[in-house]
Amino acid sequence: MVLKVRIHKTFNNDKGLRAVCSVTMDEMFTVHGVRIIKTEKGFFASMPYETYKDADGVEQRKDIFHPITSDARHEMENAVIAAYEEKLAADAETVTEETVTA
Repeated sequence: MVLKVRIHKTFNNDKGLRAVCSVTMDEMFTVHGVRIIKTEKGFFASMPYETYKDADGVEQRKDIFHPITSDARHEMENAVIAAYEEKLAADAETVTEETVTA
């Protein structure tokens, strides 16, 4: 499967959310709203979800999209995290170039 990841926005704060992206699969389907989360164990891709209240009024979360197999999840997470790291490197390079020319 060919995965193309587009990083839409990055965040640099004390919270776990680091970026929001979309993933296009085999140039046929796109999933929007994939979040890159940083935890103590490293990064992971959080799939888009919707929230709702169950019959008891307790807020629940249901994935809108998710990989079926662990291999598919690893493949998607690896592509998303690699794209995020490339974006950070490119942003750092741009800042360095702006500093040198200023």
